[in-house]
Amino acid sequence: MSTPPTVEVLAQGFMTATSEGGLSYCGISLIRGAHLTLVDVGYMARRDILVERLAAIGVQPGDIERVVLTHAHWDHCLNLPYFPNAEVFLSDTEYEYAQHPNPRDWATPAFIGDLLNRTLRIQRLRDGDELEAGVRVMAVPGHSPGSQAVLVESNEGIVGLVGDALPARAAALLPTPTARIVFWDEAEAERSARRILDSCALVFPGHDRPFRNNGPRFDYLYPQSLVLRNPPRDEDGTIHADIDRGPASFVTIIQPTARRKA
Repeated sequence: MSTPPTVEVLAQGFMTATSEGGLSYCGISLIRGAHLTLVDVGYMARRDILVERLAAIGVQPGDIERVVLTHAHWDHCLNLPYFPNAEVFLSDTEYEYAQHPNPRDWATPAFIGDLLNRTLRIQRLRDGDELEAGVRVMAVPGHSPGSQAVLVESNEGIVGLVGDALPARAAALLPTPTARIVFWDEAEAERSARRILDSCALVFPGHDRPFRNNGPRFDYLYPQSLVLRNPPRDEDGTIHADIDRGPASFVTIIQPTARRKA
């Protein structure tokens, strides 16, 4: 009997607000199965961390055979050139949209289409397509027109690497689960979030650590820590940085580019 594919987080996703703007990085995971597959690759600010963590498990960038993009937003895909031997998989709908994105869609600037077109080994997917035994994709549009989740069959049930269709545990806890930011379609975003929660036992969200779907309870799989280095300082070394310990908030933002619910 073949060994089922495994999933490991290389770089945890998170989103943190500051008084000077947001700090946000997407999660990056490695599927070990018939192929070495990265799900999302992040952008340049995480390039060194990604390469170091791959090296720590004996993998070089050239060893990566496949990259699956949950969607084509810049923060999920700009490290593509660092994996020159990889086939790149994304949804057919997302690929087509990236060729002519809405000019007001700041998450899919026009150069994303250029980046994808420079990648000669593009594979375009549809809902339900199988990548290998035990690994398939599921369409979860709304956050973007062609968002897709990668579903991996495991001994604990379906593991969903879901991108920003369900970006954080807090999104699952909303009265109506949905994306954090909706660029494409509000109603579709809600349907996609529900489809994820109905399908996945373990959820690897785009901007949070993985959690177990024990709805209505959702339990993180492991603790989180974050070290902030080089905070603002005066000449004498006095640090000027505070932690806001008030209650966390999670508010869905509907972009002007999105279709709203009737």
